Formats: sequence, structure tokens, C-alpha cells
Amino acid sequence: MRLVLLRHGQTDLNARNRFQAQADIPLNAEGRRQAQEMAERLTPGRWAAVHSSPLARAVDTARPAADRLRLPQQTLDGLRERHLGEVDGLDRARYAAEHPDELRRLLTDPGYAPPGGETGTDARRRFVAALAQLAGADHGGPILVMTHGGVLNLLRPYLPGCPDGPMVGNCRAVVVDAVRAPDGDLRVEQWRWDVAPHACQDGLPPHPC
Repeated sequence: MRLVLLRHGQTDLNARNRFQAQADIPLNAEGRRQAQEMAERLTPGRWAAVHSSPLARAVDTARPAADRLRLPQQTLDGLRERHLGEVDGLDRARYAAEHPDELRRLLTDPGYAPPGGETGTDARRRFVAALAQLAGADHGGPILVMTHGGVLNLLRPYLPGCPDGPMVGNCRAVVVDAVRAPDGDLRVEQWRWDVAPHACQDGLPPHPC
């Protein structure tokens, strides 16, 4: 099963370099432009389903794609962004300067939860469970999945040989060819990082990593 995991379009918090997490922020004008441009490059008839996180920025990104593909737009709660608690909404650069140890743990320690937030392990577990649910269904074609940059970064350990690097860009995708293993977990067979969604409609694009 091919899952094309798209990071949502730009929001005002993205543009201001602030943490966003589960704050329910809509797309800004640039994000709406990105979502529309992305949708216009998709080919109707080549996609089986459109799913999204229930957060507004993902739903808003999915809508023009679902309209273009003439498919229902479905939400799945497990696709939502990691909950960052008290860190949500803070300026990233200022947080890095004032709380370097906490930022390091946030980015590298999967067992760490910021105050009032969610551990990386818990966020990855629910995200992978949602992807395994999608991979286990017989859709008959690739699935477009609108989600978030933070949970996509948490997917890296499931991508063999994927190096550390920048977050996926707005309206860019991680594509995985995956199956649900007998234990219910997700097994990734092939993957690509930070690619254009329309490039994943048929064969895999060249490997960028």
C-alpha cells in the first residue's frame, strides 16, 4: 500500500517560526495557494482515498485535493500533530536560546514530554497505528494523507537508512510503500522523503536522501 504523507500548507505560526503542535490554526493565504497548486497537479483516477488529521490546517489542505480527485475527505484522529503542551505557540529561536537542554530533549529523546505535552514515543505510536490502519485496508491505489511535520519526523526510525535532516516542507510529502505486519505494526518496504505529491502517483521518484 502506497501512503503519500503530506505536510499541510503554511500557517501564520509557520511563517513566524513558532511551535504549532495541536493549536488549531488555519492556513494563511500562502498555505491556501500551496494547497491549491498541489491539488491541481494531482491526476483524478490515480488516487484511492484522501485522509487527513482533524486539525484545521490539514483539513484545509486536503479539501482542494479531495475536490480535484472527486473523493470523499475523511479525518483520522491519530494523524494529528504531537501535543507540545506549554511549548505550543512559543518562538522557536527564543526557545532554543533560553531552553537549549529542553529543546535537545524534545528533538532527540523519545521518552521526553514537555510540560502538559506528549512524549515522542506516544505520539509516534498513535501515528503509526493510524498509518497501519490505512495500510491494512484494500484501497486499490495510493492514499493521500494530510498530516504534520512533527509526526512525520517521528516516522524516521521506521525508514531504513533515512538520515537526520530538515523537516518536510509545507505541501511536500513523505511517500512510503508499506504493509501491516501480522502483529499489527507498520512495515515499510520503500520510502522517499520531501518529494512532490504528484510525483508519487505511479512509480517512486528518485531517492532524495
